[in-house]
Amino acid sequence: MKRQFLKKITALFFYTFLMLAIMGCSDNDSPNPENETDPVAINFGLTTVSGAWPNQTSYIQGVTDLDFSTIGNEKALELTGSAGTVSYKGALYASPFGAPATLVKYSFNDDEDTVEEERIVVPGANTFSTIYFESETVAYGSLAGGISKLIIFNPTTMRITDEVSLTSVTSRFPEATRTYYLDMMERDEKLFMGVHYENNFVPVNDSAYVAVIDLNNRAVEKVIADHRTGMVFGGQAANAGMIKASNGDIYVQGLGTTMNDGNSPSGLLKIPNGQTSFDPDYFMDMQDTTGNVCYGIYQMPNGRAFTSRVEDASDFYEFATGQPQFKYFEIDIENKSSLGAVPGLPTTYGSRRMIILPYTDQKLLFTTATNDENAVFSFDIASNTSSKLFTSTGGYITGLEDLNP
Repeated sequence: MKRQFLKKITALFFYTFLMLAIMGCSDNDSPNPENETDPVAINFGLTTVSGAWPNQTSYIQGVTDLDFSTIGNEKALELTGSAGTVSYKGALYASPFGAPATLVKYSFNDDEDTVEEERIVVPGANTFSTIYFESETVAYGSLAGGISKLIIFNPTTMRITDEVSLTSVTSRFPEATRTYYLDMMERDEKLFMGVHYENNFVPVNDSAYVAVIDLNNRAVEKVIADHRTGMVFGGQAANAGMIKASNGDIYVQGLGTTMNDGNSPSGLLKIPNGQTSFDPDYFMDMQDTTGNVCYGIYQMPNGRAFTSRVEDASDFYEFATGQPQFKYFEIDIENKSSLGAVPGLPTTYGSRRMIILPYTDQKLLFTTATNDENAVFSFDIASNTSSKLFTSTGGYITGLEDLNP
């Protein structure tokens, strides 16, 4: 099983056709027609957003490699609204923010053109929050804004097939005016889904909540809670609210409630392998460890973990000053310690997405957005140094996907 997830202003996907070019010694008996060209292998998906809210446009395109210094939108396909991307089995899935909630599936043809295959539209909701892919025929999608629910759909045909009842989740706090379901992680035929309750944009309390869903019965088993952190609200990118370590332990990041006059700090909770409850003996106070509010958790294949830390919590949403407010920080989740800001990266706009992508065995890619440029940096894990890989002239980057991981 594989899970993928979309954050609130996210969700978009590419479907890639990888053709095997037959190479060998040619002879005069089987010449290639002069007008034929080998199909192009699209290996990466890139999404940028341009324009001022609410008149924004997303630009979706595929590239064979990242060996360029700048890239624009000349070859991109437009999608109205601000959207992020996730990928599954070579396809891209996009969900622009704004009613009705829409999930669009994209692929590429042999000419490198982005092609829309199908879309799902859910009236009454504003956006798809998270996507988890169980198989090529079964996927789960949570929706937020207006109607909040969890649907089951076929990612191949893009048809809704069922819905998971969340009555036992929403009935926990009848006073909540909104309930959000952000990030999902599968383990042991259980789906762990972050839940956030709020009343008029304020958390109902200081606790963190996760719904445990039985995938065999497609039913909510229980909702677990922990008071040491609060507001399980995803992260600055898709799939940035939960991680699963190599030993099977699941870590859940909470934004905390101190920015809403609450008492719980940003923190990291653990659901041990084989269990469906939070570990009472593990808690990382990320706010104390890093020095400020943290949002999201990322883990790379080599085990290194990162978060995004705000510089000025009074401008968390980056409206007041017109300046970027977030830094990428490396953390040690086992020893509950901070390793400091990632060297060589600028302070970036968290509201414009913060994506980390494994690039090679020795390199990670970090997206950044400042008032001067939108760029992707390459981070060498051996030397702990960063260098600029390329800049986007077509807007800030909301999607960077390896289509052939």
